[in-house]
Amino acid sequence: MALEQQDNPIIDKLNASTNLREKSQRLSASQLELIPADGSMNVSFYYIPHMSSAVEEQRVRKALLPFSDQLIEHCIDLEARHLALYHQDSIAEVTAALQRLNLGAELQQTMPHYEPMELATSKPQVAQNKYQQQDENVLSLIQQFFSTALARFKQWIKALRNKQD
Repeated sequence: MALEQQDNPIIDKLNASTNLREKSQRLSASQLELIPADGSMNVSFYYIPHMSSAVEEQRVRKALLPFSDQLIEHCIDLEARHLALYHQDSIAEVTAALQRLNLGAELQQTMPHYEPMELATSKPQVAQNKYQQQDENVLSLIQQFFSTALARFKQWIKALRNKQD
């Protein structure tokens, strides 16, 4: 890669970050469009025995770039040497491209993957219920503290009255 001289590095850096943000938003939107309305998709698992370094991981990522419009998401586990691809259509071309890397890529299985839409909407409610329960527990502890303190205060006042008599 050649280094390019920049006339105004601060403005160029700001523009680059803005362009990157816009590009990632467009990419996320386009990937979301690939997921059907019912939330179903396929996931394919690959075992790549010779993917043992970050360089080979980058080679796998570069091999997936031409298929970015077909793939919804991918996940690479370098330690286990596994690759998971989330997709809608057939990925025979992707498998062929991975095998051309000569890293021993082998498709283990493809199975349906269902991402329920209700799960995404129910998570905030679950979290809200969790926080509500925590608040109730805190209020209960505060109530116990004050009732105990009041009981002790009553005992103290009673003891003072008994001393005066």
